Amino acid sequence: MPSPGRLIRLSLVLFPLGLILTSIASFGFWWHKRQQVEERSFAYATALRRDLNEAAILRHSQILREVLSSPAPHQLAAVASYIDSSMSPENMGYAPLRDRFYHQGEEISNVEAELTGRQRPREVHLVLTLYGDPARQSGEIQALAGMLGLGHAMAGDRRDHTLRLSAVPLGVKDSNGRSALNRLAASSLNRQERFVRIIVLGGVGEESRNQVRQAFRVEQTGTIVDFQPATEDPSSTLAQMVRLKDRL
Repeated sequence: MPSPGRLIRLSLVLFPLGLILTSIASFGFWWHKRQQVEERSFAYATALRRDLNEAAILRHSQILREVLSSPAPHQLAAVASYIDSSMSPENMGYAPLRDRFYHQGEEISNVEAELTGRQRPREVHLVLTLYGDPARQSGEIQALAGMLGLGHAMAGDRRDHTLRLSAVPLGVKDSNGRSALNRLAASSLNRQERFVRIIVLGGVGEESRNQVRQAFRVEQTGTIVDFQPATEDPSSTLAQMVRLKDRL
């Protein structure tokens, strides 16, 4: 019969070994389940994918025109809700995130949807749509409709880096005085992400261009910013989105 001292020494060896083996087995089980969930999500999102087409962009633009015709600032919240619901798991297979805050008593939100990179998830290519400027409402409508069409055409796509689609309202600030654009940039900084390229849709003016450059600190980070010209109808929007999809 082994001595008590020997049993103690043996238990000191076997107990940590058992914990290590159990931890390895648990991690393997978790990883396998995660892969199964990702594969099901990928298959579901892929099934929802739709080719870029003018009819879909026209439909989105007509709805957005009605939404943006509502009194300010209610239309900003309505646009966010429409983007969120359009890109939802049931419609496009994304899981949109909304960063909610209040401006003059109204709830406002940034909306983001992404295809998370498998190899380099913190390396982000951003398609950004800014809205809320009455002077360029037509271009904003086409930009938002084009972004939705692009998102639908890329649903379930797999890539090494992360592709993110974001809709951000202009001219609003939270209770701390931060603009919606600065909130978007700050949230990404908190996630320790690196923006490789930002593509801004809708033909924004020089003031908004400077705001984008400053919010994402492009001079310090070396982020490439590509400002796309405004399109005025579904046909030209479709052509722009087709070209853009080939570059992403």
